Amino acid sequence: HPNIPLSPAEPPLSERKRLACNMHYLVKGEYIEEYTAGKPAEESFKWIEMVVHPSLEMLENQVKEGKITGGLSAGDRVGYMIIDAPSNVAVAEWLRSFPFWGALKWTVTPLQSFKSGKDQDVAAFARARAMMAGSHP
Repeated sequence: HPNIPLSPAEPPLSERKRLACNMHYLVKGEYIEEYTAGKPAEESFKWIEMVVHPSLEMLENQVKEGKITGGLSAGDRVGYMIIDAPSNVAVAEWLRSFPFWGALKWTVTPLQSFKSGKDQDVAAFARARAMMAGSHP
């Protein structure tokens, strides 16, 4: 389970698991070309070295620590991560901690577990069958 430590006040992982308060999120970060478009090459290089590279290093460290999983789309300027966080707000705060936060278009998708999807189907089918059985004379 990847886990994002969001603040010093956050309960330890074991406590969060016990409380079952974390949700999984698929996060997509897509580079906005306008940040370097039309700029002199050296200025673009400096910006990438000072903003993008430190952000990627932060992400790589979190992967190594088992807090997130993900990576970059091969040959593209898009990154994908799956993270575990207690709330939508916590995800937004975490994203804002990266130097390149404003230079990427972020898409955050809350994920439902496979089990809960199946459980919802089973319950919906049972309700539908009960309604159909009740409508026959």
